[in-house]
Amino acid sequence: MYSIALVSTLSGLGRDRVLTRAMEYTSGDYKYLPGTHILSANGCWWGKCKFCVERGLKYEVREVEDVIREIQVCQALGFREIFDDSGTFPIGGWLDEFCKQIKNIDVHFSCNMRLVDLDYTKMRRSGFRMLLFGVESANQETLDRINKGTTTEDIKYLIKASEAGLEPHIAIMVGYPWETDEDSIRTLKLVRWLLRKGYAKTAQASFYTAEDGCNESQRKYVKKIYGVWKYPDFWFNKIKDINNVDDLKYLWLSIKKGVSECGLK
Repeated sequence: MYSIALVSTLSGLGRDRVLTRAMEYTSGDYKYLPGTHILSANGCWWGKCKFCVERGLKYEVREVEDVIREIQVCQALGFREIFDDSGTFPIGGWLDEFCKQIKNIDVHFSCNMRLVDLDYTKMRRSGFRMLLFGVESANQETLDRINKGTTTEDIKYLIKASEAGLEPHIAIMVGYPWETDEDSIRTLKLVRWLLRKGYAKTAQASFYTAEDGCNESQRKYVKKIYGVWKYPDFWFNKIKDINNVDDLKYLWLSIKKGVSECGLK
Protein backbone atom coordinates (compact mmCIF):
# COMPACT_ATOMS: atom_id res chain seq x y z
CA MET A 1 0.00 0.00 0.00
CA TYR A 2 1.12 3.54 -0.73
CA SER A 3 1.15 6.08 2.08
CA ILE A 4 -1.21 9.06 2.05
CA ALA A 5 1.83 11.33 2.02
CA LEU A 6 3.16 9.69 -1.12
CA VAL A 7 -0.20 9.82 -2.90
CA SER A 8 -0.49 13.54 -2.18
CA THR A 9 2.84 14.24 -3.87
CA LEU A 10 2.10 12.32 -7.06
CA SER A 11 1.07 13.96 -10.31
CA GLY A 12 -2.47 13.40 -11.54
CA LEU A 13 -1.41 10.46 -13.72
CA GLY A 14 0.32 8.71 -10.83
CA ARG A 15 -2.38 9.50 -8.29
CA ASP A 16 -5.10 8.09 -10.54
CA ARG A 17 -3.28 4.78 -10.85
CA VAL A 18 -2.85 4.51 -7.10
CA LEU A 19 -6.43 5.43 -6.21
CA THR A 20 -7.89 3.04 -8.83
CA ARG A 21 -5.58 0.24 -7.59
CA ALA A 22 -4.16 -0.26 -11.07
CA MET A 23 -1.35 -2.41 -9.66
CA GLU A 24 -3.91 -5.19 -9.14
CA TYR A 25 -4.91 -5.32 -12.80
CA THR A 26 -3.38 -8.50 -14.23
CA SER A 27 -5.43 -9.36 -17.33
CA GLY A 28 -4.61 -8.44 -20.92
CA ASP A 29 -1.39 -9.29 -22.73
CA TYR A 30 1.06 -8.29 -20.02
CA LYS A 31 3.97 -10.65 -19.60
CA TYR A 32 5.73 -8.59 -16.93
CA LEU A 33 3.46 -7.80 -14.01
CA PRO A 34 2.27 -5.42 -12.82
CA GLY A 35 1.37 -3.70 -16.07
CA THR A 36 -0.64 -0.65 -17.06
CA HIS A 37 -2.02 1.10 -20.16
CA ILE A 38 -1.26 4.53 -21.55
CA LEU A 39 -2.44 6.44 -24.64
CA SER A 40 0.08 8.33 -26.76
CA ALA A 41 -2.35 9.23 -29.52
CA ASN A 42 -6.06 9.55 -30.14
CA GLY A 43 -7.29 7.58 -33.12
CA CYS A 44 -5.23 5.90 -35.83
CA TRP A 45 -2.98 7.53 -38.41
CA TRP A 46 -4.61 5.36 -41.10
CA GLY A 47 -8.14 5.70 -39.70
CA LYS A 48 -9.97 4.25 -42.71
CA CYS A 49 -10.71 0.61 -41.81
CA LYS A 50 -14.39 0.00 -42.43
CA PHE A 51 -15.01 -1.95 -39.21
CA CYS A 52 -13.04 0.18 -36.77
CA VAL A 53 -14.33 2.57 -34.10
CA GLU A 54 -11.26 4.75 -34.79
CA ARG A 55 -12.41 5.42 -38.36
CA GLY A 56 -12.74 9.09 -39.15
CA LEU A 57 -11.37 10.32 -35.83
CA LYS A 58 -8.87 13.14 -35.93
CA TYR A 59 -5.43 11.69 -35.23
CA GLU A 60 -3.94 13.67 -32.37
CA VAL A 61 -0.52 12.82 -30.92
CA ARG A 62 0.92 13.87 -27.57
CA GLU A 63 4.41 15.33 -27.34
CA VAL A 64 7.10 12.70 -26.88
CA GLU A 65 8.32 14.36 -23.67
CA ASP A 66 4.81 14.27 -22.21
CA VAL A 67 4.48 10.53 -22.89
CA ILE A 68 7.93 9.85 -21.47
CA ARG A 69 7.00 11.67 -18.26
CA GLU A 70 3.97 9.43 -17.82
CA ILE A 71 6.09 6.33 -18.43
CA GLN A 72 8.59 7.52 -15.84
CA VAL A 73 5.77 7.93 -13.30
CA CYS A 74 4.56 4.40 -14.07
CA GLN A 75 8.06 3.00 -13.70
CA ALA A 76 8.54 4.81 -10.39
CA LEU A 77 5.28 3.30 -9.10
CA GLY A 78 6.60 -0.18 -9.83
CA PHE A 79 4.93 -1.06 -13.12
CA ARG A 80 7.12 -3.38 -15.20
CA GLU A 81 5.24 -3.30 -18.51
CA ILE A 82 3.23 -0.65 -20.33
CA PHE A 83 0.82 -1.19 -23.20
CA ASP A 84 0.03 1.82 -25.37
CA ASP A 85 -3.56 1.42 -26.56
CA SER A 86 -3.54 4.16 -29.21
CA GLY A 87 -5.43 2.95 -32.30
CA THR A 88 -2.03 2.89 -33.99
CA PHE A 89 1.23 3.96 -32.37
CA PRO A 90 2.88 7.01 -34.01
CA ILE A 91 5.73 6.38 -36.44
CA GLY A 92 8.20 8.55 -38.38
CA GLY A 93 10.27 11.15 -36.54
CA TRP A 94 8.02 10.87 -33.49
CA LEU A 95 8.88 7.18 -33.11
CA ASP A 96 12.59 7.85 -33.63
CA GLU A 97 12.63 10.39 -30.80
CA PHE A 98 10.53 8.14 -28.58
CA CYS A 99 13.00 5.26 -29.03
CA LYS A 100 15.88 7.54 -28.04
CA GLN A 101 14.20 8.58 -24.81
CA ILE A 102 12.52 5.38 -23.63
CA LYS A 103 15.67 3.25 -23.90
CA ASN A 104 16.89 4.84 -20.67
CA ILE A 105 13.79 3.71 -18.74
CA ASP A 106 13.71 0.21 -17.26
CA VAL A 107 10.30 -0.86 -18.51
CA HIS A 108 8.91 -3.22 -21.15
CA PHE A 109 6.77 -1.46 -23.76
CA SER A 110 4.07 -2.83 -26.08
CA CYS A 111 1.65 -1.16 -28.51
CA ASN A 112 -0.72 -1.46 -31.46
CA MET A 113 1.02 -1.24 -34.83
CA ARG A 114 0.14 -1.49 -38.51
CA LEU A 115 2.00 -3.78 -40.91
CA VAL A 116 4.58 -1.30 -42.16
CA ASP A 117 8.33 -1.30 -42.72
CA LEU A 118 10.06 0.05 -39.61
CA ASP A 119 13.41 -0.28 -37.88
CA TYR A 120 12.18 -3.06 -35.62
CA THR A 121 15.67 -3.79 -34.37
CA LYS A 122 15.93 -0.27 -32.98
CA MET A 123 12.53 -0.64 -31.36
CA ARG A 124 13.56 -3.89 -29.71
CA ARG A 125 16.78 -2.36 -28.38
CA SER A 126 14.78 0.57 -27.00
CA GLY A 127 12.63 -1.68 -24.81
CA PHE A 128 9.67 -2.60 -27.03
CA ARG A 129 8.36 -6.12 -26.42
CA MET A 130 5.01 -6.93 -28.02
CA LEU A 131 3.51 -5.38 -31.16
CA LEU A 132 -0.17 -6.04 -31.84
CA PHE A 133 -0.77 -6.30 -35.58
CA GLY A 134 -4.25 -6.33 -37.11
CA VAL A 135 -3.78 -8.91 -39.87
CA GLU A 136 -7.57 -9.35 -40.21
CA SER A 137 -7.58 -11.70 -43.23
CA ALA A 138 -5.38 -13.75 -45.55
CA ASN A 139 -7.57 -12.75 -48.52
CA GLN A 140 -6.70 -9.65 -50.54
CA GLU A 141 -10.29 -9.07 -51.64
CA THR A 142 -11.33 -8.83 -47.99
CA LEU A 143 -8.48 -6.46 -47.11
CA ASP A 144 -9.60 -4.23 -49.97
CA ARG A 145 -13.28 -4.35 -49.05
CA ILE A 146 -12.65 -3.40 -45.42
CA ASN A 147 -10.25 -0.68 -46.63
CA LYS A 148 -7.39 -2.05 -44.52
CA GLY A 149 -4.74 -0.37 -46.68
CA THR A 150 -2.47 -3.42 -46.60
CA THR A 151 -1.70 -6.36 -48.86
CA THR A 152 -1.28 -10.04 -48.08
CA GLU A 153 2.43 -9.56 -48.82
CA ASP A 154 2.76 -7.14 -45.89
CA ILE A 155 2.93 -10.11 -43.53
CA LYS A 156 6.67 -9.88 -44.25
CA TYR A 157 6.83 -6.91 -41.85
CA LEU A 158 5.46 -9.06 -39.03
CA ILE A 159 8.16 -11.62 -39.77
CA LYS A 160 10.76 -8.85 -39.80
CA ALA A 161 9.57 -7.67 -36.38
CA SER A 162 9.77 -11.20 -35.00
CA GLU A 163 13.26 -11.76 -36.37
CA ALA A 164 14.32 -8.52 -34.67
CA GLY A 165 13.39 -10.06 -31.32
CA LEU A 166 9.95 -8.51 -30.85
CA GLU A 167 6.92 -10.60 -29.90
CA PRO A 168 4.10 -10.07 -32.43
CA HIS A 169 0.51 -10.63 -31.36
CA ILE A 170 -1.86 -10.94 -34.30
CA ALA A 171 -5.58 -10.27 -34.60
CA ILE A 172 -7.84 -11.72 -37.28
CA MET A 173 -11.56 -11.66 -38.00
CA VAL A 174 -13.97 -14.15 -39.52
CA GLY A 175 -17.61 -13.73 -40.49
CA TYR A 176 -17.22 -11.30 -43.39
CA PRO A 177 -20.53 -11.60 -45.32
CA TRP A 178 -18.76 -12.06 -48.67
CA GLU A 179 -16.30 -14.73 -47.54
CA THR A 180 -16.74 -18.47 -48.04
CA ASP A 181 -15.64 -21.20 -45.67
CA GLU A 182 -12.58 -21.65 -47.87
CA ASP A 183 -11.65 -17.98 -47.31
CA SER A 184 -11.94 -18.33 -43.54
CA ILE A 185 -9.91 -21.53 -43.56
CA ARG A 186 -7.19 -19.76 -45.55
CA THR A 187 -6.94 -17.11 -42.83
CA LEU A 188 -7.00 -19.78 -40.14
CA LYS A 189 -4.13 -21.61 -41.84
CA LEU A 190 -2.09 -18.40 -42.04
CA VAL A 191 -2.52 -17.77 -38.30
CA ARG A 192 -1.56 -21.33 -37.42
CA TRP A 193 1.48 -21.18 -39.72
CA LEU A 194 2.69 -17.95 -38.11
CA LEU A 195 2.23 -19.44 -34.64
CA ARG A 196 3.88 -22.75 -35.55
CA LYS A 197 6.91 -21.00 -37.02
CA GLY A 198 7.18 -18.72 -34.00
CA TYR A 199 6.78 -15.55 -36.05
CA ALA A 200 3.63 -14.71 -34.11
CA LYS A 201 3.83 -15.44 -30.39
CA THR A 202 0.12 -15.08 -29.61
CA ALA A 203 -3.09 -14.56 -31.58
CA GLN A 204 -6.76 -13.71 -31.25
CA ALA A 205 -9.79 -14.09 -33.49
CA SER A 206 -13.00 -12.08 -33.43
CA PHE A 207 -16.25 -12.04 -35.34
CA TYR A 208 -16.86 -9.36 -37.97
CA THR A 209 -19.84 -7.08 -37.40
CA ALA A 210 -20.42 -3.99 -39.51
CA GLU A 211 -23.18 -2.20 -41.34
CA ASP A 212 -23.07 -4.68 -44.23
CA GLY A 213 -23.86 -7.61 -41.92
CA CYS A 214 -21.97 -10.79 -41.13
CA ASN A 215 -21.82 -14.47 -42.03
CA GLU A 216 -23.08 -16.19 -38.89
CA SER A 217 -22.19 -19.67 -40.16
CA GLN A 218 -18.51 -18.81 -39.86
CA ARG A 219 -18.60 -18.05 -36.15
CA LYS A 220 -17.31 -21.59 -35.57
CA TYR A 221 -13.89 -20.53 -36.83
CA VAL A 222 -13.27 -18.02 -34.04
CA LYS A 223 -11.95 -20.59 -31.58
CA LYS A 224 -10.32 -22.87 -34.11
CA ILE A 225 -7.03 -20.95 -33.88
CA TYR A 226 -6.48 -22.86 -30.61
CA GLY A 227 -6.13 -26.03 -32.67
CA VAL A 228 -2.51 -25.02 -33.22
CA TRP A 229 -1.71 -26.82 -29.95
CA LYS A 230 -1.74 -30.10 -31.90
CA TYR A 231 1.43 -29.23 -33.84
CA PRO A 232 4.83 -30.21 -32.35
CA ASP A 233 6.66 -27.29 -34.00
CA PHE A 234 4.35 -24.86 -32.18
CA TRP A 235 5.45 -26.29 -28.83
CA PHE A 236 9.06 -26.45 -29.91
CA ASN A 237 9.09 -22.70 -30.55
CA LYS A 238 7.18 -21.99 -27.35
CA ILE A 239 9.71 -23.90 -25.27
CA LYS A 240 12.60 -22.34 -27.18
CA ASP A 241 11.31 -18.87 -26.25
CA ILE A 242 11.48 -19.54 -22.50
CA ASN A 243 14.37 -17.48 -21.14
CA ASN A 244 13.19 -16.60 -17.63
CA VAL A 245 10.49 -17.15 -15.05
CA ASP A 246 8.26 -14.46 -16.60
CA ASP A 247 8.29 -16.34 -19.91
CA LEU A 248 7.32 -19.56 -18.16
CA LYS A 249 4.49 -17.91 -16.21
CA TYR A 250 3.18 -16.23 -19.34
CA LEU A 251 3.13 -19.54 -21.24
CA TRP A 252 1.29 -21.23 -18.39
CA LEU A 253 -1.34 -18.49 -18.26
CA SER A 254 -1.81 -18.77 -22.04
CA ILE A 255 -2.33 -22.53 -21.75
CA LYS A 256 -4.92 -22.10 -19.00
CA LYS A 257 -6.74 -19.47 -21.07
CA GLY A 258 -6.88 -21.76 -24.09
CA VAL A 259 -8.19 -24.66 -22.01
CA SER A 260 -10.86 -22.54 -20.31
CA GLU A 261 -12.11 -20.89 -23.50
CA CYS A 262 -12.49 -23.86 -25.78
CA GLY A 263 -11.24 -26.99 -24.10
CA LEU A 264 -8.65 -27.34 -26.87
CA LYS A 265 -11.08 -29.20 -29.08
